[in-house]
Amino acid sequence: MNQNEDQNFDPMIYDVMRELTTQIVGTYSAWESEAATEREAKRWRAEWLRVRSEAREVNPRSRAAIESKTAELQEVLRGLPAHAPTLA
Repeated sequence: MNQNEDQNFDPMIYDVMRELTTQIVGTYSAWESEAATEREAKRWRAEWLRVRSEAREVNPRSRAAIESKTAELQEVLRGLPAHAPTLA
């Protein structure tokens, strides 16, 4: 992909990436609220803060960066169970 292709794209792809972020953050936030222990709550809070922070670091003017993060977030979302896993 050349620089022109990387910077000329439909901006809706950024919105898709942000929506995936919102879905993952919402799941982790719900798990934080439902946590049985303070340790579990801290774990899920750290996870949603990490995901949100990583999404904010994506260059909104780079198609390649957005598409890469979107693919990563899709995999994370597909892999999330319905309920929080038990921490060992």
